[in-house]
Amino acid sequence: MTATLTDQRHIILVPEADEAGQLAPGQDYHVMISTTGVITLRPKRKHQMSLVEHLRGLEGLEIKRRREPIPKPIEL
Repeated sequence: MTATLTDQRHIILVPEADEAGQLAPGQDYHVMISTTGVITLRPKRKHQMSLVEHLRGLEGLEIKRRREPIPKPIEL
């Protein structure tokens, strides 16, 4: 598969890449470029809640925040 970079800095993908990646027009993507020049696109997703955020949202369940600082690791 190949892609083309236009003068307007747009990347044109071949239809096979669009179908294989299930890409959607208007979708936002994170762009990562490695030191070797490999470009990776990842779809941006809505914020996914952590387990603690889910538990805090439950009615009647109270999770206290940790008040004391986390101890430093012990060096061996």
